[in-house]
Amino acid sequence: MVTGVAPHVLFEQVRGTAAWALEGPISGATSFRAVMKDVDGAAHAHAQDPPGLAYFRALLAAHFCTVATFVPTDVDARIRHHTFVPLSEEDLTLACDVIDEAAAWDVALVSARVVAGVSGHDGEWLAVRAGALGRALVLGAEGLASRLASNIDDELARELGILASLARGDGIDWLRAVTTIAHNLGDLSRVVEAWPDKSAHAGLRAQYTRLGHGPSPRFGDAFAQAGATNKSVMADENHRFLALRKPRALRVSRDLLLPIGPFFDGWGRAVATHAALEATDRAEIVTALLSIHLAKPSSRGCLRALAGIDASTSRGLAAFESLLPARMRKLLSSGPVRDAVKTREDVFLARMQNIRLRA
Repeated sequence: MVTGVAPHVLFEQVRGTAAWALEGPISGATSFRAVMKDVDGAAHAHAQDPPGLAYFRALLAAHFCTVATFVPTDVDARIRHHTFVPLSEEDLTLACDVIDEAAAWDVALVSARVVAGVSGHDGEWLAVRAGALGRALVLGAEGLASRLASNIDDELARELGILASLARGDGIDWLRAVTTIAHNLGDLSRVVEAWPDKSAHAGLRAQYTRLGHGPSPRFGDAFAQAGATNKSVMADENHRFLALRKPRALRVSRDLLLPIGPFFDGWGRAVATHAALEATDRAEIVTALLSIHLAKPSSRGCLRALAGIDASTSRGLAAFESLLPARMRKLLSSGPVRDAVKTREDVFLARMQNIRLRA
């Protein structure tokens, strides 16, 4: 029985949210751009029972292109769980080779949320490998399970090293890394917690779950500190920003991808000056940011984005007033928005540095 989103639908979803990601050179037959152009190959694999690996590769490529955009494709559960259920040990081994290919793709091409070599995409690969590991354990495929566990351990050790390195340097980048790594640990934990309740899973389940919630015998308390700081300082700044899905103009360029919050001044400047945007586009984005502020007043990121737009627009935010819904116009002169606009970026960053020092 054919399951999962049809390749032509999936590929159209990618073009709708990140067509720019498909432009540029194609480096090899398994590069994400090559994969996304082979809809016929993906469709042929999708028609098989179980679907062939070309379909799995297409799912990974689509997720890779869109997971850091405003409208990611909804294939998480399929690439983390469902794909592996019908696979034999031989096919699972080949699927793991595909994961290795995908993990080598250049994340900087499709994400503005990369810091010190770590990104949310690394959490995606942790989660996908964890799904494959759960299946390997069910099959009793000890060699493959060892390979996957080593992949996961190596990535966790790498991210732990990044935290340690940044702790001695730039506090802002440490905060960026903290929220990214806490997200990655959460991705890993959610997949491992969904493994079948079998004795073969027990040891690794304990090893890979809730690493951001308490000290670990293997990783000490650095991940727990990252989790605590993310929860207390950064989580409100890195939610889904659903209101920003509405302004379709934000999907026209990689330059307009949202970075790690709350550090959105530069993004606001890009919105204010990008050649592809019209005044009506910018007004729609300002409206979305004000909506986020209304829904989550504690979020500083949307206010910093508004400050960036204001600083790079000749008449400031007032230039968009006539284009905003009436209920939003009043917010432009509200205390929080006024204060944000008056606060220079360097002053805001200094405040965040102080928060980091207290963390």
